[in-house]
Amino acid sequence: MMEGTVFGFWQWYMILPAVLGHLILPAVIFSFFCRYCRGGCPFFVKWLWCGIYVALSALLTAMEYKLGFKGSLGLALEIVLLACCGKSPGKKKWVETFAVSVLILSVFSVANGIISWLEKRIFVPIIFSHEKLIPPSDGARELLKILGVMALLWAVLGRFGRIVEEGDKRTLGWMTVPVFFIAMVERIIQNSIYGDSLSIDNVSGEISSIIDINHGEMLFLQIFACICLFLALFAHGKIVCIFQETERLKLLKQQADSQELYVQEAAMRYKQTRAFRHDIKNHLAVLEKLLRGDQTEEAWRYLSQLKEAAEELSGGISTGNAAADALLCSKLGLARQEGVEVECRIRIPDNGGIKDMDWCVLLANGADNAIKACREVEKGRKYLKLEGRKKGNFYLITMENSCRRDMEEVPQDGTGLSNIRATAKKYGGRVENQVSSGSYQLKVLLIDSHQEKEI
Repeated sequence: MMEGTVFGFWQWYMILPAVLGHLILPAVIFSFFCRYCRGGCPFFVKWLWCGIYVALSALLTAMEYKLGFKGSLGLALEIVLLACCGKSPGKKKWVETFAVSVLILSVFSVANGIISWLEKRIFVPIIFSHEKLIPPSDGARELLKILGVMALLWAVLGRFGRIVEEGDKRTLGWMTVPVFFIAMVERIIQNSIYGDSLSIDNVSGEISSIIDINHGEMLFLQIFACICLFLALFAHGKIVCIFQETERLKLLKQQADSQELYVQEAAMRYKQTRAFRHDIKNHLAVLEKLLRGDQTEEAWRYLSQLKEAAEELSGGISTGNAAADALLCSKLGLARQEGVEVECRIRIPDNGGIKDMDWCVLLANGADNAIKACREVEKGRKYLKLEGRKKGNFYLITMENSCRRDMEEVPQDGTGLSNIRATAKKYGGRVENQVSSGSYQLKVLLIDSHQEKEI
C-alpha cells in the first residue's frame, strides 16, 4: 500500500510540470495574443485555434529537443507557429500578426529568463538542501513561470496595448527588430547558461554549474533586457505619435488649402452677384418694355438668357453647404474643362455634426483622384459620378469615375486616400474602394454623432 502511494505521488509530480509547461503556458500565451490583437472573434473559434496551437506547440517543443535547434531557429519557428494559429482569431494583417507574435514571445523570453535566474540563484540551493522539495520543484517552477509571464504581459498590455494596436506596418516593422533581438539573446542565454546541467559534490554536497555563472551579471542582464523591452515599446509609441501628428498636419494643411480655395471662390461669386444685382433693374426694365410691346417671344428668349446667367452665378451645384458648393464648383468645373462628363447628386444635411472642413477634405481628395484617373482615359469615356445618401445618422458618399481598362487591382493609398481614411475614422466610419472593368468606385461611410444624439 505504501509503495503504491509513493508511486502515485511521484507520478503526479511528474505529470504536473508537463501539464503546466506544455498545456497551460501555451494557452496563456495564445490568450494574451488574442487580447493584444483585439480580434473580437467568437469564443468557440478562439479556443479551437487555441487547442490547435497548444497541440502544435507541444509537437514543436518535442522536435526542438529531438533535432537540437533550440536557439534562434527554434524561436523563429515558434513565432511563425503563433502567428499562423493566431491569424484567424486575431483578424489582423500578416505584418501586425507577426509583430504581436514577436512581442508576446519576447515578453515570454524575458519573464522566463528572470524565473531561470531565480531558480538557479535562490531555489536550487534551497531545494537540494531539502530532499522533500525535489519532487514538486519542477511543477512549482512551471507555475512560477506562468505567473511571471502573465504579470509581464499584463503590464505591457496595460501600458502599450493601444499603441501596438494603432501602429501601422512601418512602425510595427521597426519595433519588431529590436524586440526580436531581445528575445533571441534571452533564448541563447537560456540554452547556453541556464539550460546547462548542474553538478553536485557527493562529499560536500555543493551545487555548481558546468559553466561558471556570475549571478550578479546575470541579474543585471535580465533587468536590463526587461528595461530594453519597455524602452523599445516606448520608442515605438513615440514614433506612432509622430506619424499621427504628421498625418494630422497634412490634413490640416489640406483643410487650410480648401478653406483658402473657398474664400477665393466666395469672393469671386460675391463680385458676380453684386454685378448681377446692380444690373437686375435694367434687365427688369427690358422685360417690362418687351411685354408692354407684346413681344412675348423676345421676352421669353431674354428671360431664358437671364436664367442661364443666374445658374452660372450659382455654379450649378447645390449641396446645402456653402463650402462644399464652392469647392465642387471649382473641382467639377475643372473636370468639365478636361472633357469629363460630370454627374453630381449630393445633399449635405443641415445642422449636422460633420465639420465643413472635413466635407471639403473628403470631396476635394476624392475629386482630385477621380480627375487624375480620368486624364489617363481616352476621350468619350471620361466620367465622374458623385452621390450622397443619408439614412438616420449614417451618411454614404459614393464617387465613381472611369479609369484605365488594364487596371485590375486597387492602387495603394496615396496622400489623398489616406486623408479620406483619416477623416472617415474621425467620425467612426470606414472607406471601401474597388476597381471593375475600367471603373473605380470609392465609398465613404460617415456616422454623424450629432444626429444620433438628436434621435
